[in-house]
This record gives sequence, C-alpha cells and structure tokens, in this order.
Amino acid sequence: MPPRAQTIVDPRFGAELRRHRETRGMSLRQLAAAVNHGKSLIHQLETGQTRPAVEVASRLDEALGAGGALAALVADIPDGGDRAAYVAEHPRHVDLAAVGALDQVLAGYRRLEDSIGAASVTGPVRAQLDTVVSLLREARHQVRPAVVDVAAQWAQFAGWLGIANGDDRAARVWLGRSLQWATEAGNADLTATVLSFQGHRAEGRGDLPEMIGLSRAARRDPHANAALRAYCAGQEARGLAMAGASPAEVAERLAEAADVAAEAVAGTLPAWGYWYNRAFFAVQQGIVWRYLGAQDSDANDRAIELLSAGTAGAETDGADWHGRHLVHLAVAHGQAGDGMTARQVLERARSIAVSTSSRRLTEQVDAAVRDLGLSVTP
Repeated sequence: MPPRAQTIVDPRFGAELRRHRETRGMSLRQLAAAVNHGKSLIHQLETGQTRPAVEVASRLDEALGAGGALAALVADIPDGGDRAAYVAEHPRHVDLAAVGALDQVLAGYRRLEDSIGAASVTGPVRAQLDTVVSLLREARHQVRPAVVDVAAQWAQFAGWLGIANGDDRAARVWLGRSLQWATEAGNADLTATVLSFQGHRAEGRGDLPEMIGLSRAARRDPHANAALRAYCAGQEARGLAMAGASPAEVAERLAEAADVAAEAVAGTLPAWGYWYNRAFFAVQQGIVWRYLGAQDSDANDRAIELLSAGTAGAETDGADWHGRHLVHLAVAHGQAGDGMTARQVLERARSIAVSTSSRRLTEQVDAAVRDLGLSVTP
C-alpha cells in the first residue's frame, strides 16, 4: 500500500484563486466547465469552505494560466503510512520503520517551507512534533538512539521556523531541545547546525558577541560536515563585520569560509543542509562584503557582484529567506547610489513577503526603504 499523504493548503489559496479567475475575466461557471467540476465547488474553494486536492489545484492553475502559482499553494506531505499512524496512537510500539517514516515527512515539510514560507507550515509541523516528542518519551532503549536523532532534527526545524517567524521564544525552546537531543544522539553535524542557528538567533536579537562565539563554536568540531563549517565561518565573518572588526580580520575569516565552501560543494550534504550550494555561499559572502561596503566602495562592488550571482542562481526564488537575500542586494545597490535598482529589488522582496505571509521579511523591507530613503509599493 502506498504511503498516505496529508494535504497542506496555503491559507491564501481561496483569495488567489478568485484573483486569478477575475483577472482572466472568467465566471464561476466558466471556470467550473474548464476543469470539469461544479460551480459550487469553485465557490467553496474561493471562500475556504472546501480544501482543494493537489490534482484540483493543478487543473485550476492550468485553466487560469497561473504559471504554477496556484499549484504551489497546495502540496501533499506523506505521513509515513499506516505504521507511523499506528505508533502515534501506540508510542510504545515505535520501531525503525516508523522513525524512517518520520524522517520522510520532515524532508517534505522542509521543501514545502521553501515554496510557501515558514508561517504556513508552522502549525502542521508543531502538531507532528507533539507526536515525535510523545514517541521519544515512550521509546524502548533499543530504539531510543534512532528516535532521539530524528526528534533532534524535528526540533531543529521547529527552531528555524521560530527564527523565520520572528518567534524568539519558540526558537529558543526548540533549538535548546534539539541541541540536547543531538548531543545525546552523537550527531556532530546536527550539533554544529543547531549551534549555528543559535548564533543566527543571537544576530536577530542584536547580540553580536554571542553570535560570533556560537558561530565559532559550531565550526570547532573537525568531524562536522565541511558545508556546515563553511556556513559557520561565513556567519562568524558577518558577525565580525557587523561588530566593526578590522577589515583584515573579517577578510581572514571570509577566506577560510571560501576555502571550506569549495571543499563542501563537492561533498555530501546532510539532509537538512541541502541548500548549501555555490549560490548560497556566494550570497553569504556577499552579505559580509555588503557590511564592509558601507565604508568601502570596492567592498560594496564586490557585494553587488556576489549577491547578484547568488540570488540569480537560487534554486528556490519564492522562499522568504530568498527575499531576505534580496534585501541585502538592494541595500548594496543603495550604498552604491543606485536607488532605482535598489527600489526594483525591494519590490521583488516585498512580493515574496506578501506571498509567504512573512512578517519578518516585511519588516526588513520596510527598514531598508526607510534607511535608503526610498519608496516602494506597500
């Protein structure tokens, strides 16, 4: 029997469906005929009374010429099949097959978040996480190592969602639990990842010494994956640049990050680090040069070069984190005196903020607009 799936529907689907239909000048009846469904179903979908299946969303998208925008708002996440459902009700019966199913579900949510944003997946992820925690409490000692490892991965993702949503309390709690469980599991890569995310959380609070210290600690383990060490060195360089360290010190850390990144892109990535590619590392380095570029036009030119290449090469250009990268690119253009390009880039970032319902990205776009003295469409 194939694994069952849980359908996740972005809450904006109904409004977007109606907007696309009206833009095309189609009535409810005309659209219903185009997709071989009843008029009442289209009305129910637009008003949120009915949830669309993935197939229905795809057919509506095609009929309206939405270019995948509607279809992307609906996705099936496999729930791991009957075994995972059974152990959720009988946690003492958790086995390695159920752990594998939970790992598969988590991978689906990670990819979905890239498409529709952190806000839309946070609720379902928290619900799944409750099940994972219950399984961990009841797991027999023979299977606990596997369960605690997958629990650490779920908690790490929940911590990231907290950061992305601007929910510092959730980020603190879940990253703390993830660090504890990753340590118990002996997962060096995940431990380094959590420490780096805690450093990112410190950056959001404006605690640059903690950001630098945690980033440094995260890359200390020579057994951790090269991609993770490259990311942590780059994050440390960003913290140093933001803290006003000497350009020489920042450049030294950047050079280390670049060397390790070159090694990393040719290696194997952990499941939760699939985004560590050449484009990502170009953006990360570009952000550091952007901070240095506030006082150095050559550094700012380098920032624009790297940020432009990195954002153009992003595999997922609708994610809220991609929008944040665009904000940095816009600021670099603004520092270069190119207000027109900065405004255009910020328009793209704001569009992502709207489509992903990202409050954090919206705030960053607004701050960039104020700091650069620009105006963009609200």
